[in-house]
Amino acid sequence: MKRAIWTADGLTVEDVEPPALPDGFVRLAVEACGICGTDLHFFTGQHDPILDTVPGHEFVGTVLDAPAGTADGRYAASPMVRCGTCEHCHAGEWNLCRRGGDLIGLGRNGGLAEWVDVPAVNLVPLGDIEPGVGMLAEPLAVAVRGVGLARLQPDETVLVLGAGTIGLLAGLAARRVSERVVVSARYPHQIAAAQALGLETIAEADVMAWGKQHKPAAIIETVGGSADTVNVGIKVAKRGGRMVVLGSFATPPVDLFTALQKEVAILPSFAYGTRDGVDDFVDAAGLLGEHRRALGALVTHRFALDDVADAFSAALDKGSKAVKVAVVNS
Repeated sequence: MKRAIWTADGLTVEDVEPPALPDGFVRLAVEACGICGTDLHFFTGQHDPILDTVPGHEFVGTVLDAPAGTADGRYAASPMVRCGTCEHCHAGEWNLCRRGGDLIGLGRNGGLAEWVDVPAVNLVPLGDIEPGVGMLAEPLAVAVRGVGLARLQPDETVLVLGAGTIGLLAGLAARRVSERVVVSARYPHQIAAAQALGLETIAEADVMAWGKQHKPAAIIETVGGSADTVNVGIKVAKRGGRMVVLGSFATPPVDLFTALQKEVAILPSFAYGTRDGVDDFVDAAGLLGEHRRALGALVTHRFALDDVADAFSAALDKGSKAVKVAVVNS
């Protein structure tokens, strides 16, 4: 069976015999796997991948092999392998467990392959949700958790900084609570994608002027990298407001003096776990079902596994107008 692996030269597709299925794991036949910004950082050399491992942590598939009693069907799965015994696991804080080892697709073999092995406890059934929508369960779970940490209220104005996949999904999740959600976007295709989800948009260049006028109570930052979006959020947030940070930064300069004067709470959010007794991944799967028609339009590009390098190149090329790029197995 085929899989894509990291090599010193990038990504290579090889044909191998799958190993024995570990105890407690389920083997899925991968139907679709999305390419994430983290994957792109490895592809471009910003971070060093673990060589000879398979990337891909946004996947959906059907059961190939599993422990007795596992129902057939289509599943998404959390890529977090948790120990199940530490204080964080007992509290449902699986994102904080550090005993489970590498994440699937991020050090442990992932979903850019014809199969992927996942712990049975990580499975989330998707019913009849199609693969192109089902693979969005993982990034949507990230968004659901971040929005949950913001503790939004119905009458609040929410500003989402960034209209990549996470930003768009965060906007959708925020609309479940708050009546006005505005997403900042840089490119026309991002504006179109946001509007297709029923979200109000604002040009990235207009954020400061808009923020000073409307003073959003909650900011959801989703850009990361080298962007100055944390400081932008601090500047435009309402006094006493809060900002959830979903973007990944190295060591960004943060204007803590302004944050202090305004008492803006800065809340980093990592992956997913449970919140108020609700599993973020299960919550995300439910949201997928409610908005499956609109969410399907976010998957703008599809490639075969043999063309995985082209898929990564399309995801990197802003001229391609890609929102979410998928590698699919027919």
